[in-house]
Amino acid sequence: MRYPQVLIYAQDDWLTKQLADLASENRWLLKHVQQIPACRALVRLPRPTVLLAQVDPSSDHLIGILEFLAELHWLYPFVSTVVVSDVKMNEEDRVSWTATAFHTGARFVLYPPLTRPILEDLVKGLMNAQLEWAGRTADGDQRRGAESVIDLADEGMVE
Repeated sequence: MRYPQVLIYAQDDWLTKQLADLASENRWLLKHVQQIPACRALVRLPRPTVLLAQVDPSSDHLIGILEFLAELHWLYPFVSTVVVSDVKMNEEDRVSWTATAFHTGARFVLYPPLTRPILEDLVKGLMNAQLEWAGRTADGDQRRGAESVIDLADEGMVE
């Protein structure tokens, strides 16, 4: 299995800085991209992936970003996507934006205030779920699947 990856789609590097230590400790690749084609190319690689997409709901490129997130969910449903917005909104706009993000396949939608422990816990939990799905434990060992057969004769249980 290839190394797990955490992808950050954002125009600034704040999220990348927040998750650098966590990625290093767990031997995960941490990639920061600013363009959809680059993100698309990295998602295609067959490895456990968590994507954090920092999206501004008032962006001129919002439709393209939402289309990409929906395409990502359709083609790669096991990529865990988190939509992060650092824009303060009123309650009505927040509900609408959250529904839109969930409709594109996001598993979580985060708003300010964002702290390092919240981001680390969320990414670690999502990555552990990715590793479990891939048949690995968090430390990279191969997990014994339910389909494994235990031969009791080898264990001295049967005469």
